[in-house]
Amino acid sequence: MMTRIGYAIIVSGVVLIVLRAIGWVDIEIADIASVLLIVVGALAVAVDGEEADASTKPKKSATK
Repeated sequence: MMTRIGYAIIVSGVVLIVLRAIGWVDIEIADIASVLLIVVGALAVAVDGEEADASTKPKKSATK
Protein backbone atom coordinates (compact mmCIF):
# COMPACT_ATOMS: atom_id res chain seq x y z
CA MET A 1 0.00 0.00 0.00
CA MET A 2 2.84 2.37 0.83
CA THR A 3 4.27 1.78 -2.64
CA ARG A 4 1.15 3.15 -4.32
CA ILE A 5 1.13 6.17 -2.05
CA GLY A 6 4.84 6.71 -2.70
CA TYR A 7 4.36 6.58 -6.45
CA ALA A 8 1.42 8.98 -6.19
CA ILE A 9 3.59 11.42 -4.22
CA ILE A 10 6.37 11.13 -6.83
CA VAL A 11 3.91 11.76 -9.67
CA SER A 12 2.54 14.84 -7.91
CA GLY A 13 6.08 16.18 -7.59
CA VAL A 14 6.72 15.60 -11.28
CA VAL A 15 3.42 17.28 -12.19
CA LEU A 16 4.40 20.28 -10.09
CA ILE A 17 7.75 20.50 -11.91
CA VAL A 18 5.98 20.35 -15.28
CA LEU A 19 3.49 23.03 -14.23
CA ARG A 20 6.39 25.21 -13.09
CA ALA A 21 8.24 24.62 -16.37
CA ILE A 22 5.30 25.67 -18.54
CA GLY A 23 4.60 28.71 -16.40
CA TRP A 24 1.26 27.80 -14.81
CA VAL A 25 2.79 27.88 -11.34
CA ASP A 26 4.88 30.98 -10.79
CA ILE A 27 6.22 30.73 -7.25
CA GLU A 28 9.71 29.76 -6.18
CA ILE A 29 8.49 27.48 -3.40
CA ALA A 30 7.09 25.14 -6.07
CA ASP A 31 10.65 24.08 -6.95
CA ILE A 32 11.40 23.17 -3.36
CA ALA A 33 8.04 21.47 -2.86
CA SER A 34 8.39 19.37 -6.01
CA VAL A 35 11.82 18.10 -5.02
CA LEU A 36 10.63 17.33 -1.49
CA LEU A 37 7.62 15.44 -2.87
CA ILE A 38 9.84 13.33 -5.10
CA VAL A 39 12.26 12.56 -2.25
CA VAL A 40 9.51 11.71 0.25
CA GLY A 41 7.78 9.52 -2.34
CA ALA A 42 11.02 7.71 -3.11
CA LEU A 43 11.59 7.09 0.61
CA ALA A 44 8.08 5.68 0.97
CA VAL A 45 8.67 3.31 -1.94
CA ALA A 46 12.07 2.28 -0.59
CA VAL A 47 10.80 1.60 2.93
CA ASP A 48 7.91 -0.48 1.62
CA GLY A 49 10.24 -2.38 -0.69
CA GLU A 50 12.59 -3.12 2.20
CA GLU A 51 9.70 -4.47 4.27
CA ALA A 52 8.55 -6.63 1.35
CA ASP A 53 12.07 -8.02 0.92
CA ALA A 54 12.34 -8.83 4.62
CA SER A 55 9.00 -10.63 4.66
CA THR A 56 9.91 -12.92 1.74
CA LYS A 57 13.37 -13.96 2.92
CA PRO A 58 13.59 -17.44 4.41
CA LYS A 59 14.12 -17.58 8.15
CA LYS A 60 17.57 -18.69 9.30
CA SER A 61 17.52 -21.46 11.84
CA ALA A 62 19.53 -21.06 15.03
CA THR A 63 20.59 -24.70 15.11
CA LYS A 64 24.01 -25.82 13.91
